[in-house]
Amino acid sequence: MKNARKKISPVALQVMWNRLISVVEEQAQALVRTAFSTSVREAGDLSAGVYNETGEMLAQAVTGTPGHVN
Repeated sequence: MKNARKKISPVALQVMWNRLISVVEEQAQALVRTAFSTSVREAGDLSAGVYNETGEMLAQAVTGTPGHVN
């Protein structure tokens, strides 16, 4: 049995991508709201992302410092 890939329309792909980015942005904002550290609350010194089962990053929040996860 071959691995069949379904074709995804560009519109559906963009909707799913926007939802994924929204998830990581909400994750970052929740961290900022609940942080005790002034570095996180005031300077935005944080990172948030979503990873797959092998540890590869799928999406990263625009909020924060990207150098934390590179």
